[in-house]
Amino acid sequence: MAKLVLLISGAAAFADASNFAESGRVSSADVQQLFETEFVSTSNSARVAGIEDGLRSTFASLPKDGHGKLGHDAVRYVLHRYFVQRNGWFIKGLEPNGETWSDASAPEAMKEWVPNYLQSLMEQRLGDEGTSLRELAIVAAALEDLIDMEAKGRMETAFSIHDLPARGTVSEEQLREVIDTYFVMFLLAGNFSASDREDALYKTEAFAATYTGWDEAYTWMQDLLDTRMKDEAYDFQKASRMVEDIGEQYYKFNDMECRDLKVTLSEMEGNKAGRVRLSQFYKKSLYSHWRFTEKADYLRILGALDESDPSSPQVIVPNYIMARPNCLESSNLYAICCRNECEELMGHLETRIGTSSADPKEIVELVSALASDTVDAPRELPVGLVDKLEQVAAGSGGRVPLHGRLFAQWMHHAYPRECPFPHTLGSTSPQTPDEWMAQTGQSSQASKEEMEQAVEEDTCGVGESGAPTSGCGKAELPWTEHEELFAGTAASSQSSIAWLMALFVAACLFGVLVCDHLRRKRAGTKKTDGDVKSGETSWRPILTCIALAVVAHAVGLLDTVVFGCSTVAGLGVVVVQYVGGQPEEKADHGVHGKAAQHCV
Repeated sequence: MAKLVLLISGAAAFADASNFAESGRVSSADVQQLFETEFVSTSNSARVAGIEDGLRSTFASLPKDGHGKLGHDAVRYVLHRYFVQRNGWFIKGLEPNGETWSDASAPEAMKEWVPNYLQSLMEQRLGDEGTSLRELAIVAAALEDLIDMEAKGRMETAFSIHDLPARGTVSEEQLREVIDTYFVMFLLAGNFSASDREDALYKTEAFAATYTGWDEAYTWMQDLLDTRMKDEAYDFQKASRMVEDIGEQYYKFNDMECRDLKVTLSEMEGNKAGRVRLSQFYKKSLYSHWRFTEKADYLRILGALDESDPSSPQVIVPNYIMARPNCLESSNLYAICCRNECEELMGHLETRIGTSSADPKEIVELVSALASDTVDAPRELPVGLVDKLEQVAAGSGGRVPLHGRLFAQWMHHAYPRECPFPHTLGSTSPQTPDEWMAQTGQSSQASKEEMEQAVEEDTCGVGESGAPTSGCGKAELPWTEHEELFAGTAASSQSSIAWLMALFVAACLFGVLVCDHLRRKRAGTKKTDGDVKSGETSWRPILTCIALAVVAHAVGLLDTVVFGCSTVAGLGVVVVQYVGGQPEEKADHGVHGKAAQHCV
């Protein structure tokens, strides 16, 4: 990671030594200074270029404005996908429809305002020009720096608790002890405090005895440290880089747990692919170590409940796996969630297609040859699935928008265990259990009685494995004909306005030419081209050129400065020549004037 410029120097005292909850917090001033540093710095150019490479295929495949740049919502969409796929980081506030920000003091508010504030800084600097690939990478780099800043601030607190020097070196044994404290804090989302080293060691041991999966997580962490501990002595800077690695690499361990969750849910699958009947979901919790206890109301707001058949609610496997109850809220800025397996499939399509839309035949050919964790390839897609794709194309001028809700829904049908079902914007919310309780005043967990009742009321017959045998409804997945473009909406809107303005201006200029033609015709002008005075005719080609320039600028083919200068100069020529030509019109002047007034 790039070095940070806003960190407390090694000689400074550690603040609030016993409590991790407040350590590493950043302010709007921190965010602004970091952003400005990233924007003008050349020392991190290689790092930013690397981020560009990671964003390139998605950026290329998104609809853009007339300047080849992304609009507001598209920026959030790309960054959200980038961090979730690369690190499993769910940075709240990067959702395409997430617009709220305020420099609030509550830790939970940090997830909301930081990304949006960064984007607002970028947009203030750029104006209405949109965001380029380079600028997008700078925002991503600034977010990474803020996350590193938080990790370093928390490591300062751990050093203080263990009474280790901010400057100087520590032994490997001391370093492993302090990183153990940091790791417990990481798994507890910062809800950890200790008065001194002995208190920290005691609480770490107590936590290890009660935390499910501690042995596996601790072994993973130690293996990661082993690859980085090659020296005899270590300082605070090296220790900070190690804990930054924990945050960046933890998704690899988390992926193993996500894989186990997916396998377990898939074994319980009902008639519908990628679905588990709610009764079986609860039954697994009642009679095994798995804690599938979320209320139906909570699952609904998470977007993890399929109620297309009201008599048989079912849990949507990929939506549930990626939902917030299965995330580790390890930071004030992000949560570590199960990665979206559909992103790899979409990344393949984006790379091969290279544009924001595609012919349905091309998509069918690519998807037929694209395997996933649970879908073999090559395969022949069902006729009904191909028909749905052609219907999507028919509603969009014969091509399929790759970043629309309908195509995401089609991918869910093609890969029901990897691709989440896309709900309409605003109908779901990625709330944590605590956020749900704060909003509703209710627990997100169903009681034992509620789960038992759901199991007893289910009329579906199942075998010992949970597989359906009779009375379990249709196997067809739900499909709704509601399109939404997840990215490019703002850019498309601005482009549409520009086109309308261009057409309006061009129509006005064309109207002027028509009026002049009618004026001349009514006046009975019979002059040949050689007899016509230059003041009467030379302005017509200038106005025609201006009309063409307006259209060219609207679609981004003409630079704004060039367009403005040329338009002003052209109009100036028209005015000068028109005024200079008026005295020579003599007897016909009144007739010409009346005709012009009549046209206007």
